[in-house]
Amino acid sequence: MMFATSGVVTPICLPEISKTLSMSFSESGGMETARTFLLLIVLILSGLLARMWGKKQFVTWGQYFLAVGLILTSYADSYSMLVLSLMVTGIGGGFTEALINPLVIDIHPKDSGKYLNITNAFYPIGVMFSALLFGELLTMGYSWRIMFRIAAAGALFMGILFQFSRFPQPQIDEQSSRHLIIQILKAPKFWLFAAAIFFGAGVEASFTFWSRSYVETYLQDIPRAGAIAVVIFAGTMAAGRLLSAKLSQMISLQKLMTYSAILGVVVSTAIPFSESLLAFYILLVFAGFAAACFWPTILAEAAEQLPVDATMLFVMLAGFGIAGFGATPWVMGIIGDSAGLKAGFAVIPGLFVGLLIALPLASRIGNKKTENG
Repeated sequence: MMFATSGVVTPICLPEISKTLSMSFSESGGMETARTFLLLIVLILSGLLARMWGKKQFVTWGQYFLAVGLILTSYADSYSMLVLSLMVTGIGGGFTEALINPLVIDIHPKDSGKYLNITNAFYPIGVMFSALLFGELLTMGYSWRIMFRIAAAGALFMGILFQFSRFPQPQIDEQSSRHLIIQILKAPKFWLFAAAIFFGAGVEASFTFWSRSYVETYLQDIPRAGAIAVVIFAGTMAAGRLLSAKLSQMISLQKLMTYSAILGVVVSTAIPFSESLLAFYILLVFAGFAAACFWPTILAEAAEQLPVDATMLFVMLAGFGIAGFGATPWVMGIIGDSAGLKAGFAVIPGLFVGLLIALPLASRIGNKKTENG
């Protein structure tokens, strides 16, 4: 939830930040790309370091870096300082993103699809509560800088909690990190899962990052209205992940993702044509359900299909997911500058189509026994 808060505070405050620092759409999307670029580097390094020194200290320090980065962002008085401060939060986010899901595998080595969906449901729950709080405070006239300080206090509190928590003992793997990475990269199926998680993360990022700005630009300029759009998307995504945890016991993960992607194509195609705030909200409900399952379910399916170290696999897949999360808002911002933000939203159906291509291909390439020889 705190990782979500550290990410959503920027898009919730984006119109106010843009006015303060005179930023364009592409600059707005670019700062998210900068944050996730450093997050991606740290994510890969932390996966390697955690194999040597354990997960606890890196998860803990991740929260401390989030706190420091958020405090620095609250004092930013130029675009360059804003980007550098957000990159510090990227360090904290990298540690967190790399290791939380492998921790779930340590705790629940069996039935990981169910527990990964439950755990990852708290990301959109964090987005939802943060968007409600920050949107209301902005509507009441508080500065966007206060929002970052509130988020920093929450991250600091979580770091202290992790500091004094007991962590489960991970499964010991004597293989070298280099051997594990090569083993994963050689599997054709890995690249399809990597493409899928890139597209799925891009869908999440597009709605989370740009929904408030879309409402502000086309529908209603009250901060609360845009924040509620983010809340609706995040809330239905959280409900969708909890529902996915149930459905994963009834239908295959592959079918769950395919049906979600088809719904996503239909809904995201309709969104640029919505002319009222209510219609936009209704479409976001379906968009949240459509986007919900991909990140955790792709991880669970990959862990099931690829006979490799789960921690290293999750770190490498998360790297592609973070790349998608960072690149999509920037691309949409570039399109928004030249053709309007509605045109930028046309990227989203393409991401869902990419999922519809990558996921069936992954299911057809061999199986666990084949890859084991």
